[in-house]
Amino acid sequence: MEYASSPVSEKGAQPQATGNMTMPTIADLGLKPKFDLEEELHFKFWNPLHYYKALNQHRMRLNLPNPGQFEFLNKELKTTMLTNFMFDGGHADLAKLLSQNFQVMHSFQLGQPGQPSSFEFTGVYMDEDTMMHGKMDTEFNLQGRLSHSLTEQLQAKSQVQISTSDDSQSMFQFEGEYTGADYTSNVKAINSSLVDGTGIYMANYLQSITPKLGIGAELLYQSPLPKVQETSISFAMRYQPSADRAWVAQTQGVNMLTMSYWRKISEKCEAAAELQAISAPSYGRREASCSVGVKYEFAASTVRAMADSFGKVSMLLEEKIAPGFSFLISGELDHLKGENKFGVGLNLQS
Repeated sequence: MEYASSPVSEKGAQPQATGNMTMPTIADLGLKPKFDLEEELHFKFWNPLHYYKALNQHRMRLNLPNPGQFEFLNKELKTTMLTNFMFDGGHADLAKLLSQNFQVMHSFQLGQPGQPSSFEFTGVYMDEDTMMHGKMDTEFNLQGRLSHSLTEQLQAKSQVQISTSDDSQSMFQFEGEYTGADYTSNVKAINSSLVDGTGIYMANYLQSITPKLGIGAELLYQSPLPKVQETSISFAMRYQPSADRAWVAQTQGVNMLTMSYWRKISEKCEAAAELQAISAPSYGRREASCSVGVKYEFAASTVRAMADSFGKVSMLLEEKIAPGFSFLISGELDHLKGENKFGVGLNLQS
């Protein structure tokens, strides 16, 4: 049995004599047991608070890491695949850093024949606790985001979108996120109305089970019209045995399953694969698709390539000509539809 030091000895304790030697007692040495027997005996199996306390103590002993955010389970996949980087026509981004916390950007988009050209002005402000992002185009469509850290663990976010051409595209979203030691919880409300109860409400929770495994769930409740409600639940799992690879499996309701794998082959090369299966017999839809992508970084350029099971092949080259100046070329071939896209872009930051 282990003992811990105590500055005060118990009163009334008498020493024990063995032969000609007097053996000191535990009280004489100023020691007491590390565990509290009285506290252990007071554990009541019918009290749920005791189970909650025991679970928290077990989690503290495991010292699990934070699993990240539910919506960013595939963060490595999104930076490797071309889905978020592809464009066609002419594109130019001109960014200017006005101060350490404030930046503005002008974006020009020259579309394909038959598509209108566009211009967007963006402003970004960021400090240690607050991030504000605003964007407006030539048709006065407005998008804005605000994020503020109330405490080290609690963060409040809001997002607004105002469309002058289509009122159905306008929306307002409020979000709250709490980051614990080994879990992350998030709640969202989109276009919520207290008058008729319409809106979209989401809540998700992501928990680390082991240092390499995290599981979570997301609950969706939406009411597009009064007295019309829909609910669905999604599950997710992320397994990362090392820093250079990750497996992710995620469901969206009961009709969609997505599985992905990301691998960092070397310091310059990354590869990813994604499998998506959809089964909706009521809508007459049952299909599956697979896509693979690779990213390779040269000394002064970055190449991304992707191909999927629908016969679509795409590629993006970003050439860094000088510090703050990049030239981009993108292309996409759709062999089944016989269509192709081509784009040229510039990125300038000063």
